[in-house]
Amino acid sequence: MLHDRVTCKIPMKPFAISILIAIAPLLAGAGGKYSNPYALFEAEQRRPAADTRPAFIMRIDEKYVKIGTNDPIAPGNHEVELSIPGTPGSSQSTRVKMTIEAKPCTRYYFAAQRSTRSARDWEAFVAGSESIRECVKRFPDAK
Repeated sequence: MLHDRVTCKIPMKPFAISILIAIAPLLAGAGGKYSNPYALFEAEQRRPAADTRPAFIMRIDEKYVKIGTNDPIAPGNHEVELSIPGTPGSSQSTRVKMTIEAKPCTRYYFAAQRSTRSARDWEAFVAGSESIRECVKRFPDAK
């Protein structure tokens, strides 16, 4: 005995529209954090020299920065608050502020260093900078 097939016709229009709305930003490829030339600020952790420690970014322009994140920063002058080591044997760190003129498509590495091995005078500095290839490729005219 043959049975008629029962098919359920679910309108796909609302589902398809919701999917398109969800992925539209991905399809557009524009907008978001990386839609303009940017700079990046990071603690120096590549190969710190002796008596040099990473200086962790705590705030940029008075805005809290979650440790482990590295959101892009607009080029220009920024006040950066850094956490640097405290006195030897102490777990207390010290916070200092620096003003940085961030150039487009540039990554900056921050560190702290003592004047001598026995000194307690940690001072923050920009340990290095480098071009961000992806940014330079995307924004070749950024200066």
